[in-house]
Amino acid sequence: MKNLTLSEKRKQIAEAKKIKKAKSPPQELLIKLLELYQTGQNDDAEKLAVYLTQEFPYHQFGWKVLGAILAKTKRKSEAVNANRRAMELAPQDAEAHSNLGAILQELGRFYEAEACFTQAIVLKPDYIEAHNNLGLCLQELGGLEEAEASHRRAIALKPDFVEAYNNLGNTLKKLGRLDEAEASYAQAIDLNPNYPEAYSNLGIALEELGRLEEAEVSTRKSIKLKPDFSLAYYNLSRILYKLGYKDLALESAQNAHDISPELKEYELILTVIKSRISREESKAVGTKANGTDALKELPSSPLILNREVEEGLINRLYEMSFLEIEKLKRGGLLASGRSDARYGNGKCSPDFNLFQDSSSTIQKLAEDLTRILMEAVKSDVFILDSFFNILGAGGGLTPHKHIMDFDKDIGFNLGKQKYSLVYYLSVGDQDCKEPGILKLYEPDEDILPNNGMIIIFPSSRLHSAVYGGKTDRVMIGVNFYSL
Repeated sequence: MKNLTLSEKRKQIAEAKKIKKAKSPPQELLIKLLELYQTGQNDDAEKLAVYLTQEFPYHQFGWKVLGAILAKTKRKSEAVNANRRAMELAPQDAEAHSNLGAILQELGRFYEAEACFTQAIVLKPDYIEAHNNLGLCLQELGGLEEAEASHRRAIALKPDFVEAYNNLGNTLKKLGRLDEAEASYAQAIDLNPNYPEAYSNLGIALEELGRLEEAEVSTRKSIKLKPDFSLAYYNLSRILYKLGYKDLALESAQNAHDISPELKEYELILTVIKSRISREESKAVGTKANGTDALKELPSSPLILNREVEEGLINRLYEMSFLEIEKLKRGGLLASGRSDARYGNGKCSPDFNLFQDSSSTIQKLAEDLTRILMEAVKSDVFILDSFFNILGAGGGLTPHKHIMDFDKDIGFNLGKQKYSLVYYLSVGDQDCKEPGILKLYEPDEDILPNNGMIIIFPSSRLHSAVYGGKTDRVMIGVNFYSL
């Protein structure tokens, strides 16, 4: 905890005095609010909660219920503020800390959520839900052994805690302890035979154990229980593909994409299966699909090209919303399942969908870069990620690869089809000790970029960069697959 200045201490004391002197709302209003919330009358409950926070701003209960309603109605940023105020007004209330942690967790702010759940447990050591949620946060942050301990603690406190067994299975699977993960999922199913997520996760574990027929049965049970379960359809498509049922795999991948069209991983698998079936059919009749009968590699690795940076492109990036890299790392704001190599002074796009920006400047860029990618690999391409980085002095990227878990799946072997592009719009100030050299490894190679340079290389290749110049260094990144 940071040391407070004198003015901060005085402010806290004054706030505490106001809380102590504050009037409490009539008991009948508190009872009414609770009844409205518990019976699902959200609109009326919200109106009454807002009234209480306005008329009795130093009484916690109105803020606490308002936070719960806002969370339930998916207004998460507002829910954070209401829950934080409830926690400030009653810092010894373990539930208030846990409620705030749950919203932060949904927003992907895992470091902050971890702190909330930890404090809730300090205040209430037998807080079962806080132990379970802490485990989920720790898993997202890579603390798998600690996550396992949290889930096991939740189970010890509540031996029939179905969700904790399922979450423990996920942690054990990430630790590579597949037999134990299978047992944990099975225990969750024994406790609740109608738990679709447990059947789906069991299917994934069985798939990784190579027991594909069993994996198919478990995944189909999940879909039967939850017909709109897009993740289960996605998993089933992979299982069926490995079993050799490619038309059925295509059908399942289509179902996953139809249910969750916003998820690029599902669109990717659908596109890849279609492309491979088309290639096989074309090969069978002696023709070529998309101008090729086999996947092509880059003519050189890395491939270095150039594209003139049009006027206005850099300005457009500065106009767009962004995240500060340091805050992103401290707050745990990364998308679930992604690691991030960026650090230090700089800004980056808030997601990996830069090319979805509707401005003519970005759309022209997307069109040009897509054409360049297709020419580089001599095939159609699927763009998974598009983003920008603006680095200041002290910004950089630790050694990393752009390979994700699904790229490592040996059934699809997508990693061999994946490439990365970096396009330097402005290299900034190179008259310094760290001019922003792109370092590629295995084999080692250093490239000092210039404005307009495009570098394309396999995503499986380790790379890093450090920048120390006085002016911003602006670049665009793309991760894509050849088809």
